[in-house]
Amino acid sequence: MEERNVIRQGGVAIGYFDGDTAVLDGDFIGCEIGRRLTRSGCPMSWQPGVAKMLEQDAAGRPKLRSVRIHQLKPGVDPGKKFIGYAQLYLRYGGIDPEDYQVVFDGRLDTDDPDELYERFSAAKLPKGYRGHRLTISDVVERYSETGSEFWYLDLEGFLPIDMMKE
Repeated sequence: MEERNVIRQGGVAIGYFDGDTAVLDGDFIGCEIGRRLTRSGCPMSWQPGVAKMLEQDAAGRPKLRSVRIHQLKPGVDPGKKFIGYAQLYLRYGGIDPEDYQVVFDGRLDTDDPDELYERFSAAKLPKGYRGHRLTISDVVERYSETGSEFWYLDLEGFLPIDMMKE
């Protein structure tokens, strides 16, 4: 199973996307991710044993993922802080990569943006982290030798962006 198709709740793989349908473990009916997907209109399928199957599928995979957290630099226009991406785009034309600094660059056992939000908002932050707890306008970067993916922390979760193009 390709890692980007896996659906996680609190660090546990509980489902996956099969085309445009979310297939979730029946033991997790009522979970936050399931409610969010339902509200978004995503077709759902609840099946028993999905979480166990995903755990077994992931057994041979490398556990560490490369992650960077980008936060706005001190002195950046305060109007760019703590606003949703749509407002940032309307007011400033989008993200200016020069406004951001890397506050974490390391390897973790996850690169899922929702799980990273939990980690970088917890009481005890990961070793090497030099920023504030994650908040709206922060950017998570997942990277490897083949490239990077960027995720903007928007008003209701993460939004994939092309930070290098902006």
